[in-house]
Amino acid sequence: MEYKEFAQEWVKNLIENLDARLDEKTKTELMESCGRACARGGPAQAARECQGDLAQWLATLTKWHGGEEHVQKDGDVVRLVCAECLCPLVKDGPARLPDMYCNCSLGWMREVFEIVTGQPVEVELNESIKRGDERCRFTIQL
Repeated sequence: MEYKEFAQEWVKNLIENLDARLDEKTKTELMESCGRACARGGPAQAARECQGDLAQWLATLTKWHGGEEHVQKDGDVVRLVCAECLCPLVKDGPARLPDMYCNCSLGWMREVFEIVTGQPVEVELNESIKRGDERCRFTIQL
């Protein structure tokens, strides 16, 4: 088994075991904290460059995600669509993971949007590729 396949299978087994042994609140907090740490390791720098300028941040996301149709703002709500899984650990496989895994993405989004806005935000994951949907779709309440 090649390293990448091994790592993906290991992550899948870890998530399945955590999912079976932890309560919902703990699973959500754990995965969101992982997502926040992931964001701090990379895209948080781009978010800091946009601090206080939501329009600039949304323009950055539009560039990253392939067009304005993927990033929409309506009042205090931002809707973001990702055509592919953005997690470098699992985007190439496995096709399906326990639902709790994608709470990591909630933490990632929360971290970068809170850096930009300087205030707490609420993030909802409406669709997820690793949960069986065709895309990932987020709603961010500013």
